[in-house]
Amino acid sequence: MVSRVTERTLIADFRFAVSRLRQQQADAQNALSSQKRLREASDDPVGAARSTSLRGEAKELGAFRDSVTLGSSALGAQDGVLGEVHDILIRAREIASSLSGGLTTPEARQTAAEEVTELERGLLSLANTTVAGRHIFGGLSAGGPVFASLDDVGFSPATAYTGPADTFSVRASRDESIRITSNGGDVFTSSIQAIDDLRQALEGGGDPVASLATLESAANDIRQERASVGGRLSRLQTRDQEIGSALLTAKTLLADVEDADITETITQLAQVQNALEATLTAGTTLMQTTILDYLRL
Repeated sequence: MVSRVTERTLIADFRFAVSRLRQQQADAQNALSSQKRLREASDDPVGAARSTSLRGEAKELGAFRDSVTLGSSALGAQDGVLGEVHDILIRAREIASSLSGGLTTPEARQTAAEEVTELERGLLSLANTTVAGRHIFGGLSAGGPVFASLDDVGFSPATAYTGPADTFSVRASRDESIRITSNGGDVFTSSIQAIDDLRQALEGGGDPVASLATLESAANDIRQERASVGGRLSRLQTRDQEIGSALLTAKTLLADVEDADITETITQLAQVQNALEATLTAGTTLMQTTILDYLRL
């Protein structure tokens, strides 16, 4: 009786060993084909928790990067517009300087007034610049122009801005928001007023000398705003690099948790297959011996 119990135990152990090795073989083959060692939480509960955490971190970083990209696009466009506006003001100042004094003919001033009119139209058009349908000097609002047209009835530089007063900021991290718009009226009113004064002075045949100081002051306002835009853009670009580095780290760590080491997996698969073949060979001998033992009883 003791002998028979031992044989049953050996057979049960054999079956268990074969089942375990076949499961290991299947796991190694799946890891090799999917190149993932972590496919279900039950494969590695600790690793699964780490994977969930890393995926959440990568998703959050991705959202911050989207915000930073939006901000960089808006500020980059603003920098370009402000550069063009500054050029317009410099040109307007050149006109005012060249026509100051009593020797300029009325015809020359009228011709200059026409050029200044176009400069003013250009400035207003630039102030209405949009990126992806959003006004970059209007709090990223959508819809119609945020600055009035020179041809509008009752146009006045002081009330030309009709957009929102609020500015728009983006989240660059959990603890940092960066402003990416300015109140359009604060940015451009002095420039519009200075050019409008010059236009009216020339159209009325007056001496534009008084416009020299106001145009220079307006140009200085634009330079200051452009410096502010450049500083915020630089911060966003730095933050983008930081996010890129953090994302790379998170993805590398995630790969360490989830991805299979192909060389190691191939080696493991070979070892399991060898062990399975050896176990099956030993099991065949065991089963033959057991049958003969039963026949002798």
